[in-house]
Amino acid sequence: MTVQVELVAVSGPQQFVRASLTLEDTEAILGRSADCTMVLSDPAVSRKHAALVVVQDGSLAVRDLGSRAGTTVNLVRVDEDETVTLTDRDLIGVGPWKLLARVTGDGSEPETEDHDNELAESESANQPDAPSGQKKTEPLKGRSDPLYATRASIFLRLRADGTIDRELGWQEFAQKYSRVIAGFARNAGLPPQEADDVLQDVLLGFFRVSEAFEYDPQKGRFRGYLKRVTLNAIRSRFRRRRPDVGIADHVEPSLPDNVDEQWDRQWTEQMLTRAMAEVRDEVEEKTWRAFELYGVRGTPAVAVAAETGMSEAAIRHAKMRLTKRLREVVDRMRLEEG
Repeated sequence: MTVQVELVAVSGPQQFVRASLTLEDTEAILGRSADCTMVLSDPAVSRKHAALVVVQDGSLAVRDLGSRAGTTVNLVRVDEDETVTLTDRDLIGVGPWKLLARVTGDGSEPETEDHDNELAESESANQPDAPSGQKKTEPLKGRSDPLYATRASIFLRLRADGTIDRELGWQEFAQKYSRVIAGFARNAGLPPQEADDVLQDVLLGFFRVSEAFEYDPQKGRFRGYLKRVTLNAIRSRFRRRRPDVGIADHVEPSLPDNVDEQWDRQWTEQMLTRAMAEVRDEVEEKTWRAFELYGVRGTPAVAVAAETGMSEAAIRHAKMRLTKRLREVVDRMRLEEG
């Protein structure tokens, strides 16, 4: 089976941007050596650091090749000669780089924009720069706002395996997505205050249409919808500043060239943070501490054993078990949210 993957550097040295690879029977080597498939020139990268391979079931996987600094997938370190399956939008850490993997040919569904466009346009009428005669919003005041108080929950209709009505508290919604929105706005070049203003615009705009919102994954991704709304809010803020800073009406804000990948990175990192918190609540503190030290920070197992009192075998088993559980939680979140 042929798998195509595009690796996009969403953080790290500027000399590397992206690489597109098609893999079938061969493997792609990532490393500092000039004969690697993908050359990453940095002292923190080993000569042959990691390999991308197509495994027996046809999926794409990454394997560490005994690198000095280690390789990570979704923040968790890959053990030497361990093979970790990759899915679309996973984050691979190699030296100073974070590489977003855009995988096709692994059975993943292509994204569509119909749902995103439809919902984003319905929301855009509520943005503060709406045309004359359309409704404009007031600042979001939090739980003391009467509008906020009367609708403490929103509903997302999930249609992945049948139709499921799911109630999601508004406070929980804001906690899940505020950092994604604000972080993306800051990465787009907005100062902190304007990034906070964009966050407020997006949350209030979504709040006003939340009762009529139905999330149907067959029409598009909620992730893509929220990205579009956030971009609309950034452009709206920019347009309102034009008269004050003497910018011509036809000039649009300068956004990063890899704006889609930057959004996916922000989304993935926050999702991983939430997944880590969920899994942490399921295990004993000692077990989680061992996983954090050995599986995330790369502390040698012998040192982790001395600190936690666990055997090295138990530490490695905990890492394997919790990594599998994290993948399950991440897969569930992606199914629900796009």
